[in-house]
Amino acid sequence: MSLIEGFVSLANERLEKNASDDQEREVLELFSLPKPLPMRLEGFIDNFIYRLDLQQNIIPYAFLIIEKFFDRITLYNIHKLVFTALVLVYKFFSDMPASNNCLEKIGLLKTGELARLEISMLKEIDWIIGFLDIEKIEERLIEAGKMKDIRIDDCENDDEIEDDDTDFTEYGSNCSFSELSAFFPS
Repeated sequence: MSLIEGFVSLANERLEKNASDDQEREVLELFSLPKPLPMRLEGFIDNFIYRLDLQQNIIPYAFLIIEKFFDRITLYNIHKLVFTALVLVYKFFSDMPASNNCLEKIGLLKTGELARLEISMLKEIDWIIGFLDIEKIEERLIEAGKMKDIRIDDCENDDEIEDDDTDFTEYGSNCSFSELSAFFPS
């Protein structure tokens, strides 16, 4: 199972819990966006891993940082929080990390914003990134990813859901979206 799926599953559970809670939360203004990003968190993390050619083994370390923010996570700040945690871990383990300018482009941040986010996050965690019991965190993320798969399988096996066997979306056939269709219109 993917560590990313487990990470996203646990983060989404916490988002749902926080959203259903009427409790007043401390706002992390520096990390908050005016509206939620339209990108799924899993795709956001995958993009970071892919663009920097990293292994998924940094995910549990980033989760250790994000876990400290779970009580304040919202749809408006989750992407910046996760991105900043990933960058901190990436820089910690990298001998020659990419420049902040490059990282800001990957994270869809404004120029100069990453340094402020990193400092703010490090202050929030008292400049301590704990890496003890990382095996337990990995197991927890893998288990959460498995639970997500089980829930998806249950939903797929549900008889109430009708399968549409057509090969069309509302905009046309699926084959019309291939890369070659731009050069060879039908």
